[in-house]
Amino acid sequence: MSIMHRIRIYHAVLAVFAILAYLTGDDDSIHAWLGYAVATVVVFRLLWALTGNPHVGLMRFYPKFEGLNLSNAFTHPAITKSFMLGIAVSLLSVTATGILMDQGKSIGLANTQLIAPAFADDDDHNKKKESFMDEALEETHEFFGNLLLIFVGLHVSYLLLFKRPLAKFMLFVLNKSTKKP
Repeated sequence: MSIMHRIRIYHAVLAVFAILAYLTGDDDSIHAWLGYAVATVVVFRLLWALTGNPHVGLMRFYPKFEGLNLSNAFTHPAITKSFMLGIAVSLLSVTATGILMDQGKSIGLANTQLIAPAFADDDDHNKKKESFMDEALEETHEFFGNLLLIFVGLHVSYLLLFKRPLAKFMLFVLNKSTKKP
């Protein structure tokens, strides 16, 4: 199996888990499990990047703007890479904040605290502070989830408009990658 077919499968698995996680946001247990599935796929991808294969290296997410001008503004690789970087940052942020909010409860680590409490006593002030921090973390999580949705929408729209053969390949419409004439 070629590297592009492996990337396509990875992409499909990540997309399905991320979409399902977004859609199940109101069901805490399923949402959390799907979030951990996304985290697992992300960790796999980071480890895969360490293999040295240039097709899966992390530099693929770094946009280089040399040569970008008005004549190639819609098809320059920096556009795709900018969307991918936005997706990566949003995905990592929404996954990290989700894990921080859950603190391992959904996967059976309820007795283990990933974040140490700031104070040992449970007075009213500490409860208000903890509630404020939980709410801020939840708002941050939702912000990055919505930002992820925006970047994915831009990414998909861009590919369908300007890189249709690649979009068809990644959506399993074509069996092999074809180059634009």
